[in-house]
Amino acid sequence: MNSLLMKSLVKPVAATLSVVSLMASVCSADTTLIKDAKVHTLSSQGVLQSGDVLIEDGVIKSVAEDISVEADTVIDAKGKVVTPGIFALINQIGLVELGSQDQTADGQTEHEEQGASFRIDKVYNHNSTLVAINRSNGVTRTLVAPHIGANVFAGQGAILSLKDQYHPLLAKNVAIFTAFGEWPAEMTGGSRASVLFELNKAFDEARVYQKNRSAIEQGDFRELSYSTNDLEALQAVLDRKIPLLVSTQRESDILTMLDFAQEQNIRIGFIGAAEAWKVADQLAVAQASVFIDPMDNIPDSFESLGKRYENAAILSKAGVNVMFLGQGFLASHNAYTVRHSAGNAVAYGMDYEKALAAMTSTPAAYFGGSDDYGQIAQGFKAELVLWNGDPLEVTTLPQQVWIDGEAVNMENRSTKLRDRYKALDTDKNTGYRK
Repeated sequence: MNSLLMKSLVKPVAATLSVVSLMASVCSADTTLIKDAKVHTLSSQGVLQSGDVLIEDGVIKSVAEDISVEADTVIDAKGKVVTPGIFALINQIGLVELGSQDQTADGQTEHEEQGASFRIDKVYNHNSTLVAINRSNGVTRTLVAPHIGANVFAGQGAILSLKDQYHPLLAKNVAIFTAFGEWPAEMTGGSRASVLFELNKAFDEARVYQKNRSAIEQGDFRELSYSTNDLEALQAVLDRKIPLLVSTQRESDILTMLDFAQEQNIRIGFIGAAEAWKVADQLAVAQASVFIDPMDNIPDSFESLGKRYENAAILSKAGVNVMFLGQGFLASHNAYTVRHSAGNAVAYGMDYEKALAAMTSTPAAYFGGSDDYGQIAQGFKAELVLWNGDPLEVTTLPQQVWIDGEAVNMENRSTKLRDRYKALDTDKNTGYRK
């Protein structure tokens, strides 16, 4: 427990069973009270300039300007800020260690029969160094997503908690990922038209499978191009239960995919979307969500020449549902820096609370978790971060992170290195000793 924790109003539990039993009668639940913080609730309560948050048994029991109850742990948070934990989106936390070493990466397959059905949540590594460093910097959950391999579909995304436990799955198959643009065209035959042909063929076959499932599974039907596993996976998209998320950049490509979604009657969202600002009104009308990196304004291809910092602000003001990605190649290893990206979006015109929501409550609502995560409200999961200042400032640091009401270990590989080498007058910084 760090130095922020004040002396509990209830004495710490002693080691003997009799005392434990006595404590149970005094305080029936594990409670933490955060006092006098600036609280961004992301709920109808708005921002409490000096608010209290009471956590009980892993959930938020109460949020108010003054809560006077006894608690196991009381934290003096005057001058500090509390927000929901960061929801890191569309990355490979727990699936990659070194991007240059294929044996440490599990987020992509070259198996041609595994496209829409490709799942990666089962191989999530909770001991990855990426988990600890992101968790201790404010990330409490992540949406992991596969990369495009040999199939036009990359596979399925899943939401996992960053708790220190095996397979902390919160929700599986929350979206299916694909791509449309320069690179997919090259992979599919040299033209965007070929990608569009494959996508239409897949969804047309998925509808055929929907109507003839039994005959197809018994082999009494004509041969289909896509595997039954992939066609089964696409049913959730056809039923509009989950979205198809498309990596694309160019204005005309976004419009083509909007037409495709309308023709197929499916929900669609866009990843990257460099030139989305040019079609903000069309995206708003179509209720298509956009996932962007607000720090990215450098075109790296012909299809992304229209990149600009104001993308998030323009889209948000047009009424588009905007959510934030991590920063380029840092999106997995340093997913927590998304809060710096949010600060950049605000600097270029986006509303502060909407920017904060874009990495907390907005994705929670989009992926079906709006009733228990993303807000600091009664009954919601206690996934919280206590910051020593404005969370969108680069120099601000998290003081404590909670997941399900438990204060997490704030140690990571970076802090271990810092502690090992900061004292140069000792032998602790030597690589070898007897």
